[in-house]
Amino acid sequence: MPISQGGRGWCRAVFVVNSFSVSAALTIRTIAAHERDAVLDLLNGWLDRSFFARYFDHDPTFRDDLCFVADDGGRLVSTLQVFRKQVRVDGAIVAVGGVGNVYTDPGYRDGGVASQLLTHAIAAMQEHEFDLSLLFASRIDFYGRLGWQSHLRYLSFIEAGDPAPPVSASESFDAGRDLNDVMALYNSHSGSIAGATVRDRAYWRGQLQYAGNPDERFVVARRDGRVIAYARSAMLYDFPTILEHGCAPAGESALADLLGELHRGAVPGTLAQLVPSQNLEALLRDRGLAVRSVEDRSWMWRLLDPAKLAATLRIPTAAVQAPGFLEDLFPPLQTRYWLSDRF
Repeated sequence: MPISQGGRGWCRAVFVVNSFSVSAALTIRTIAAHERDAVLDLLNGWLDRSFFARYFDHDPTFRDDLCFVADDGGRLVSTLQVFRKQVRVDGAIVAVGGVGNVYTDPGYRDGGVASQLLTHAIAAMQEHEFDLSLLFASRIDFYGRLGWQSHLRYLSFIEAGDPAPPVSASESFDAGRDLNDVMALYNSHSGSIAGATVRDRAYWRGQLQYAGNPDERFVVARRDGRVIAYARSAMLYDFPTILEHGCAPAGESALADLLGELHRGAVPGTLAQLVPSQNLEALLRDRGLAVRSVEDRSWMWRLLDPAKLAATLRIPTAAVQAPGFLEDLFPPLQTRYWLSDRF
């Protein structure tokens, strides 16, 4: 989900953060279930509330005690949410707190409110035993001051142009018929990649409701009645975007056809995540499409509990605390966090 500048029992106080004062009238706290609508009303000042409601309603990781707000006498003026993700890293599964929906009412900005919410969120994530935190942001310096570090990842941009006619026929995804096959392909195609989210059936069913937000094209290719490749696309960041893809070991050619079909007619082109599947780039070029690499530093990671992460990874705590550890943990050419898993 997008990020903008816009818990338990937080006390009333005057906070000073980054030289800004937060009024004593504000209470920093988490929400009760009946306050979800009030949070959506606040977020409606940024984007249509239905955008966020899909996550509140369908993301199984959404929790009220990880939804933080600044309350000014009963009026919610700032918010952020933490979404629980499990991510594969170096053969292990780590607990990641995804920070999203950081938004402050315009009348309360430049007062340190968002900084204080983030500070409380960090403490809560540590209390909830998360290993790492992840967010996606344009304000790199702002989040950097609070401990998140920007890291390089590679996206791909497929230039405008129609591909050669496909060899493999495509069909629309049908959850009742195809979900088991697609889940298996996801596990085999993405399971060993650093940064990949671990998904169970409940996660999949929720994500199918919000990943396109609201519209998504999801196509599959079959061989002998089984799905051998799939690809998903939606408008994201004002670009036609491949949200994710996957295939069986012998299904890369079929996958390239699916990507070409989703790209056909895209203007100014299509954003995708081909790294680390380098062969796909060549297959798309074989179909007459130009592909270029795009450096992205919008994703930011933060250590939360070095000792716990070290135990999970079975390495010394000193190694986790060493400079450059996160760059080694998520090497750009071997890492992928799917855009469909955004929060």
